[in-house]
Amino acid sequence: MTMTATLPRRQDGNTDIKRIGVAYWQLLVKAGIPTPDARKIAAAIAKFDVVQRPPSEEQKQLISEFSPLICRARLWRTHLL
Repeated sequence: MTMTATLPRRQDGNTDIKRIGVAYWQLLVKAGIPTPDARKIAAAIAKFDVVQRPPSEEQKQLISEFSPLICRARLWRTHLL
């Protein structure tokens, strides 16, 4: 008998967020965003893309501040702010 649990799916979602977040972080750093800020912005965009979670107020401020560079990295999402 096979049982399907919801936990592995959540872990898959978390894995997707981490994998996508790392890729986004690399693009943001390459575009010129400082590493600590790029990490926070990448996490926000990855969570927005994977689970439609809106950014925190701190993340929104960073997204607003670095919006030209986020656009340069081709990671801008119209509903982020």
